[in-house]
Amino acid sequence: MASIIIFTVNKSKRQSIKFLLLGAVLFMLLLPFNLRQYNRRAEALQSRINNKGELTTKEKLGVYGCLIMVTVFDIIPFPEVGIENFYLFFPIKEKQRTFHSNAFLNSPSIMREVKRKTLGYVAWNKWITVFSKDFRYSVAFDPCLIQTVNKKGYREVTLTTAFQYRKDYVTIHANGFMRGWFAFRIDEGLFWYLQEEGWLHPYTAIWIAKLED
Repeated sequence: MASIIIFTVNKSKRQSIKFLLLGAVLFMLLLPFNLRQYNRRAEALQSRINNKGELTTKEKLGVYGCLIMVTVFDIIPFPEVGIENFYLFFPIKEKQRTFHSNAFLNSPSIMREVKRKTLGYVAWNKWITVFSKDFRYSVAFDPCLIQTVNKKGYREVTLTTAFQYRKDYVTIHANGFMRGWFAFRIDEGLFWYLQEEGWLHPYTAIWIAKLED
């Protein structure tokens, strides 16, 4: 904000960039402390939910905002899960949404099922696939049903997955990076709680791709 104000008032790109860089440095320096605070808070809220406690409106808004942040950060490395998360914020009467993309055909596991049969099923251990080409797709589609239908001049591949968060399920990310200084928790149970409260809206995601013969 200081950078924007300086540029607007003084028209000084140099000063504006200096403040922007200072903000980035401060953010990185404070990030390990902020992440530890966040992890402790998330764990406490998850524990309360597990013990059949309730969250206040302020706490629900905090969890809701956290998912918005996760969705934004997912868009570039994991576009499919970013899209699925985005639509989780909006109710839909039919409880299913259809997307068109050929991207998931880049998954080796999915393509094995496409080549092998007309109807297949794929489930991953996401942390085994973390360094493979499957990881991006395992995050968005675990597990999924694959159906291949022959059309005139191409095959239509339909991927179906139930997109929702699970109760009392936790993953720890970046735990091996710089001795865990930047480790952070994703407590799916917090998002599951918002689903139960009607703040988030699970649905069946149907992805359709066209595979040229």
